[in-house]
Amino acid sequence: MAQAPGLNSLYSMVQQDANLRKQIKFLAVGQEDDEIKVKMWKAFHKIPFPLFPDPKATFGEAIKFHPYPITMVFDKEGKIVWVHVGLFENPEEVLKALKSVLK
Repeated sequence: MAQAPGLNSLYSMVQQDANLRKQIKFLAVGQEDDEIKVKMWKAFHKIPFPLFPDPKATFGEAIKFHPYPITMVFDKEGKIVWVHVGLFENPEEVLKALKSVLK
């Protein structure tokens, strides 16, 4: 969960925008992390959205991507509409990108 601080900032910005708050839901997956480690990360980083353990990297296998972090946005039909691979340094830039995709 190296991306936790950036995602927390992005989450906060999305929650402050009434339109985006309706469109975007956050969740995180801890690749190769068990439930205990996920609970520790969630508490340590004060993650305000769901964080799921994925001890066998099943999600990574399903999307054919390793390693994390990867940030993805899906539309209501489950189609991927935006992807960022790796850590992002600037949550404001990510917010701008999300706004352009979700018009």
